[in-house]
Amino acid sequence: MNKFILATAPTEFDRHIVPARAVARYVVMTRTWSRVVVIAVAMLGGANSAALAHAVCGNRVFPPTLTMDDPGVGDELSLPTISYLPIPDNGGNSAGHSVDYAFEWDKTITKDLGVAINDDYFTLHGGAQNLHGWNNLTATLKDELPCWDTHEFLASVGVIRNFARTGSSQLISAGAISNVSFTAPTLYLGKGLGDLPIGYLRPFAVTGELSRQFSDSPEVSPNAWAYAASLQYSMPYLQQAVKALNLPAFMGRLIPLVEVSTTNPDRGATTRTIAPGVLYEAETWQLGAEALIPANSATRQFQGKGFILQFHLFLDDLLPNSLGAPLIDRNLWQW
Repeated sequence: MNKFILATAPTEFDRHIVPARAVARYVVMTRTWSRVVVIAVAMLGGANSAALAHAVCGNRVFPPTLTMDDPGVGDELSLPTISYLPIPDNGGNSAGHSVDYAFEWDKTITKDLGVAINDDYFTLHGGAQNLHGWNNLTATLKDELPCWDTHEFLASVGVIRNFARTGSSQLISAGAISNVSFTAPTLYLGKGLGDLPIGYLRPFAVTGELSRQFSDSPEVSPNAWAYAASLQYSMPYLQQAVKALNLPAFMGRLIPLVEVSTTNPDRGATTRTIAPGVLYEAETWQLGAEALIPANSATRQFQGKGFILQFHLFLDDLLPNSLGAPLIDRNLWQW
């Protein structure tokens, strides 16, 4: 699991519907326990094991992406996720930039059911104001459905809950984060193209995320649809399941991808972002980098072209017998 969300509506990226001046920022949240979980990183050095878990279906591993969630459930930690967005001069407001520092912890209850809590520290620097503080807390409950391994098709269902007024009072007063909570039933999908007859097309995969965000006070903060999709090409899949090429080891671990994220509130402008980038897959960790490019005029009014970086740890590989193990060692779909 993992994700980053558009800050214009209650989504998983802040997964939240916020005032227009907050549209310029992104929220790098998707599920991360409490803020004190950062201490756990000190426990994670030195382990070495092959890829054992993650979102796996047949020969396909769906990697955690940076602006949406993958279709699997696992024990993972994203620390840190850093996003930078320039803010253009708009409506008399001086130009500036925002920087967001986030973390996320995903914890399995059973082999198919997991919870996640995430938060992020948001900073805004501009000619008119300088703001900083913690965002509202977001929690997710997610269940992974049985995999159709011959067609590399994986799906999960989940419920996201954003808790308003758990963040900085300064950010709430400035309208930078919402003061209204929301709940978002969410569907996650992943489809690998390993069943295609053309070998060099088989490393392609697509993932998707669809949620309906129900605001606690729609008259103040409207309900919204949030949807996202990614197209990715897995060099590890090419090397292992199609044809081993004489490539440098570094290139054999790359997954180029592009993500598109949209938030469509019932009242207000639709915002959309395109995020091309690349992931580097190690055995127990992942490093990702993507550009953040506004894809329509409404989004360009509030943000310029930025970027997002993330370091991600697979706790189910690093600590498979302790922190990375499910609390109950069973799958609810297998009796």
